[in-house]
Amino acid sequence: MSRLTPITEREQVSGDALIAFDAIIESRGRINGPQSMHMYAPEVARWSTALSDSLRFNSDLSEHDTELAIITAAREMDCEFVWAAHAAASKVGVRPEAIETVGNKASLEDLTSEEAVIVRYGRETLGDHNLSQEAFDAALGQFGERGTIVLG
Repeated sequence: MSRLTPITEREQVSGDALIAFDAIIESRGRINGPQSMHMYAPEVARWSTALSDSLRFNSDLSEHDTELAIITAAREMDCEFVWAAHAAASKVGVRPEAIETVGNKASLEDLTSEEAVIVRYGRETLGDHNLSQEAFDAALGQFGERGTIVLG
């Protein structure tokens, strides 16, 4: 239950907040989840949505790799909203076994080597707060410098 009233309708905002509201609607088609709270600080809402869109839709990572990274981040951060919103990652080709491994924080042994690079990178950076040189090198080899930055 929200402690603040979610801002999801245009009538709830005025002034400069309308610019942020309209930008999010243009991007997402609606205001939901985090954006409905971010709208209390409209510039935060606008720029965080723009950053999210850039990482999701304008990066060099495939949809598959992006969704696997998102669900890994969601699980490592215990973010149920994002997990639920992206757990249908199989729609973009993420194998059910990979989703289950991420969801259960299970061993990486049932993942392909490419999947394991993404999940390990996410687990180390977000769960352990310490990225090993081995995990970094694997991501760099798989995604290059630009993709590794987007992955992180």
